[in-house]
Order: sequence, then C-alpha cells, then structure tokens
Amino acid sequence: MSSKPDSFDDLEPTETTTDDGGTDWIDLDPGQEVIGTITGLNLDAGYNGVVELDGRPMYLNNNLKNQIIAALVVGNTMGVRKSEDVEKFTNDDGEQEYHPKEARFEE
Repeated sequence: MSSKPDSFDDLEPTETTTDDGGTDWIDLDPGQEVIGTITGLNLDAGYNGVVELDGRPMYLNNNLKNQIIAALVVGNTMGVRKSEDVEKFTNDDGEQEYHPKEARFEE
C-alpha cells in the first residue's frame, strides 16, 4: 500500500505536447473496436475532446470523456504549485499578467 507524498516536490513532473498528432482519424462503424495506447488527449478539442490511440486521433463523446476522466484521473494524487514568477501575454483587453501553475502527479 502506497502512502501519499508529503510535498509537491515528491511528485513527478508531467511533460505535455501541443503537437497536432496524426491525420489517420479513427471513425468506427457499428460493431467495430479499437485498442491502443493513449498517445495524446485534448479535452478542449471538438465538443468533448479528442483522444489519440497509437497516434491516431478520435473524437470523444460525453460518455467516453467521462469514462476517461474516471479511469485516469479520479482517485489519483495531484499536486499544483502556483509560481511566484509573473508572466505576461497580450489579448484584446491589452497586456495581462498571471502566475503560471504547474501540476504534478504520483506515478
């Protein structure tokens, strides 16, 4: 039985990518199945998100999105640190300042 980490620094950093991924979209017909390794996940893409299986993207419906969150997220340990450093960006409202956040997860 594992114990919870004592601090943020005890958790492992997680690398992310903004690469667009593959172009061979998975579009299952009734009765078809697909199994693969999750190589990417973007819950902001499309209506409910996009998952990549072995580099091949597939749109999620709400049920699949909720199942992924429950299986991969719920019950796992997460730490969040808000930086003391200030970063800036410019949008339609002008220059904005914020303190970046970093997440770490127990592996």
